[in-house]
Amino acid sequence: MMTILIEALIYLASGAFYWWWTQNLTFFGLAPDIIFAAALCAAILAGPVKAVAWGFFLGLYADVLGANIFGGYALTYTLMAYGVHVMKRHFDMDGAFSQLVAALSFSWLCMFFYQALNVVFSGTSPLGLKILLAEPLLNALAVPVVFQVFYRLKRRFRVL
Repeated sequence: MMTILIEALIYLASGAFYWWWTQNLTFFGLAPDIIFAAALCAAILAGPVKAVAWGFFLGLYADVLGANIFGGYALTYTLMAYGVHVMKRHFDMDGAFSQLVAALSFSWLCMFFYQALNVVFSGTSPLGLKILLAEPLLNALAVPVVFQVFYRLKRRFRVL
């Protein structure tokens, strides 16, 4: 029961930190997607069921914050968590370099998948070139930091 409460607090803190960062620390309108980084790190650290649940609920939080199709991020981050679980069996995802590569590749894959969902269901594509080129790099820099925070929380409180 206590681990569920701690995980709920980590979830809420991830969302609150993302909101605070995007409100106060954007650079030319860009910020790393902390929710994406949290979903990726949770998928790396957790087992398959918990990773998919974290991806779904963090994606749902991103959907609540967004103005586009509802459920798109939840589906995208759930599939990303499953993809990370499949990759974990073949690659060591604990190293910083593998996290950087995973963050870059999954960031672009998630962007393109989400944009495809937008085009199919709403007929619009809100992706700008600035976001396409810069956000995956910012995400790649944020993922090792978020991973270290989540790893320490996992070791201390036995969560994730």
